[in-house]
Amino acid sequence: MHPALVLAAIALIAIKLDPRFVLGLLVLLTLIYGKKRGFSLKLRNVTEDESYFNAFLFSTILSALSCFSLPKDVVFASIFLISVHNYRKNALWNIAVYTTASLLYFLCYHAVNGVELRLAHTFFISLSGGLTAALVESVDTNADRRLTLLLAISSVFTIFKMYVPSASIYSLAFAFLLSFFVSLLALYAKVADESGLMSATIVGTTLILFADIRFFAVILLFYALGSAITKYKYSVKLERGIAEQAGGARGYANVFGNSLAPLFFAVQFGVSGDAIFAAAFVAAVAAALADTMASEIGKAEEKVYLITNFSRVEPGTSGGISVKGEFAALFGCIVTALLSLLLGIIGFDVLLPVTLSAFAGVHIDSLLGATLEKKGYLTNSAVNFLGTLSAGIICVLLLLPLL
Repeated sequence: MHPALVLAAIALIAIKLDPRFVLGLLVLLTLIYGKKRGFSLKLRNVTEDESYFNAFLFSTILSALSCFSLPKDVVFASIFLISVHNYRKNALWNIAVYTTASLLYFLCYHAVNGVELRLAHTFFISLSGGLTAALVESVDTNADRRLTLLLAISSVFTIFKMYVPSASIYSLAFAFLLSFFVSLLALYAKVADESGLMSATIVGTTLILFADIRFFAVILLFYALGSAITKYKYSVKLERGIAEQAGGARGYANVFGNSLAPLFFAVQFGVSGDAIFAAAFVAAVAAALADTMASEIGKAEEKVYLITNFSRVEPGTSGGISVKGEFAALFGCIVTALLSLLLGIIGFDVLLPVTLSAFAGVHIDSLLGATLEKKGYLTNSAVNFLGTLSAGIICVLLLLPLL
């Protein structure tokens, strides 16, 4: 508890003091603490004391960055939140406590330094940090939890400090409550776990604020159909040992793997207003749905072929494709594009490029699965991210000559 209080105190005095002084203080404390405990840098399977040493060390690094370009309030708010880790409980409690602590710190920073306060923006950043922290707390890992918290929270704070949406407090409340409610329904329907709930809430809130609710509806289509198709011949896939775990309930890795690329394109659309990013968003979501449908249907097939050489492989093999799976993938691309057309996100003139881009992204996903994932260089979530990202990039490349 004492090291946590020391870090919290340092973060509080940093509100007013020169970051260079605080940096010197942190360097001194890190050296003293490390020497006293006899620690070296260790990132996994750490003891409580080793975790605090890592927190001191990386707080020092962040403080050094605050002397250059990293926002001071972001750095020390992240350090301050380390003390909250000692009071963690369940998911909802963690969201509330981390968000409240973030908000209080930013309010103190604004008040002491006489910085103009934009309540909606400050609350949005605090909520993003709270959700991120709660997500980190929910993940079962042997990595140093405090260090992961420090890195994740500071990254999220920095991103949203750069891309703060011009939304009112009412828009923020609506975006969060809608995203959280839908994610909560998914949790109770057992199509998402706790980490999936929090990560989906982050994605949904950000989508609505930076773009609009139509974009949220499109990605909701992916989660709804993707979860439903997971049940397709589930007993057959279970018997083969290739069914999704926990009945197909999505966790944070699945949510982020399939949503980060679409979220990136949606944010770019919200910031720039360029319709090409809206089309890229649709292509990325369509690729995610198409890949899920192809994979879940293909797992129940008898004849599955490896995409690299078309040799017969066992169902469920990374990079395996099937005839039914290909038709399912095409259906996923088309239905996503058509919904986006009906919602007015894209026009009829880009319907074909979006569909083709998504279908290409599915096969890039399969190629990566058959090669890099099979060799252990990539996880399935990383493959999903690269597949959806490539679909969006291909869409941009196809549409550029038309502009």
